[in-house]
Amino acid sequence: METKYILSHDMGTSSNKAMLVTVFGDVVDTAKVEYPMEMPAPGFAEQDPQDWWNAICETSKELVRKTSVNLEDIVGVTFSSQMQGLVCVSREGKPLRKAISWVDSRAGDIMRKKIWTAPRVQGYNIFRLIKFLRITGGTPSLAGKDIIGKILWLKEHEPDLIEKTYKYLDPKDYIVYKMTGKYVKSTDLAVVWWLLDTRKNRNQWDPKLCKMTGIEMEKLPEVKASGEIAGKLTEEAAEAVGLLPGTPIMNGAGDISAAALGSGAVEDGRMHIRIGTSGGIAGHFVKRKIDLAHYAGCIGSAYPEKYYLGLAAQDTMGICLEWIKNKVIYHAKDLKDEYHVDKIYQILDKLVERIKPGADGVIFTPWMYGERCPLNDDTLRGGIYNLGLNHTRDHIIRAVFEGISMNIRWALEVMEKMFGHVNELNFVGGGAMSDTWCQIMADITNRTIHQVTDPQQAAGKGVALLASISLGYIESFEEIGKYIKIKSSYYPNPDNRAIYDKHFKAFKKLYKLNRKWHAMMNSDTKSH
Repeated sequence: METKYILSHDMGTSSNKAMLVTVFGDVVDTAKVEYPMEMPAPGFAEQDPQDWWNAICETSKELVRKTSVNLEDIVGVTFSSQMQGLVCVSREGKPLRKAISWVDSRAGDIMRKKIWTAPRVQGYNIFRLIKFLRITGGTPSLAGKDIIGKILWLKEHEPDLIEKTYKYLDPKDYIVYKMTGKYVKSTDLAVVWWLLDTRKNRNQWDPKLCKMTGIEMEKLPEVKASGEIAGKLTEEAAEAVGLLPGTPIMNGAGDISAAALGSGAVEDGRMHIRIGTSGGIAGHFVKRKIDLAHYAGCIGSAYPEKYYLGLAAQDTMGICLEWIKNKVIYHAKDLKDEYHVDKIYQILDKLVERIKPGADGVIFTPWMYGERCPLNDDTLRGGIYNLGLNHTRDHIIRAVFEGISMNIRWALEVMEKMFGHVNELNFVGGGAMSDTWCQIMADITNRTIHQVTDPQQAAGKGVALLASISLGYIESFEEIGKYIKIKSSYYPNPDNRAIYDKHFKAFKKLYKLNRKWHAMMNSDTKSH
């Protein structure tokens, strides 16, 4: 039988990474196009949906050209996508403004004003909280980064735009529409809009929640499972992306759900770490649980018929390294020449390895744009603590690696209280490319870390394998793990246990000592 392929697009925050994958998960080739994030005011983060579409078209054509694949052998197109971005489109499907990114925190005040009014428990209106929990199994956060807050902010500040809006979409929904002409959302993304009735897998928009939040239910797209076919590629879209008209377009999944598949940790109770632009800890579970205080719990998985996706999401993970690259490392060209590498990230491991564990007392807190789990606080910001004249750039870089890992350890504590102890964690995302970071993660979490092969491709590979199930090439969801390979395993070094335990206590205390100070400094940066 001739080899068949899935064209999988991983629509991240900073780029679209396309890959041609066999129906059994072997990556043939990849293509990547970057696009910008605009931050026009403190707490604001926006992107142009046209940039996403241009990237989809360019990477699709590039892969076809590079691989010389027979277009008839591409049996489906699917997506992994950034989550909780808001695209408002007209009846003709045209974006009415820049998309509001998942990282945007402008709506914190609106949520407190419109939704989380008194009487409050831990910041939540108790009666509305109960309604959200009963119907959806979760709740919008206090930080204002959820879709409800974004829509309410637009209603207050851009009411004319809301009048013109025909549908509210996620980034992936917009691309699916461009390809098929249909407005469809995957279940896992719909769940975290916190307007979906998830009881007994109903997975339908709930009219009571829509009325309570003031969001028009008719402006929400149809909900289908991640593995379903959303539609067929139109002739116009086929010309734009360089594929055959009629090619099945799969619904796909959010990047968190997709990475959970591509991590290989798909059985009940297993967990994985993901460090991309954002990150966190997640795993598939048959029982739904929630920890409101730390904003962790269950959302819809890419296989909602059986599993929930237990999740402790964290907002600024790998993007902290972007900050290091752009703001801390100067004379990058000289460094590249010195180390004979093409990319600055290849140098970071070498710089980190110069410094002993604990970075000689320097601690970095990675809350560069607020945080969800374990802190659920949109006013937090990052910090570099305990600097002395003896410290260098290399100390700061190591502290960033360690600080992100400390935050992961804190989220792991939350997850294990809900779902039980784990001895090992699969590691995916760009962060898992670093052997040094894998060892740091093992030492700080005191868990065995399995570095997945091609970890940056985990999300795209995961949804490709999910598409293969729907198209009949793979028999069951649980079989996905068989097609995910482990490159290396890292074990905790007992010599580093004492220093990292000490730093972890200090890390948590820094939050307690500075929480009110951050609120004072940043409470006026979200609603301008």
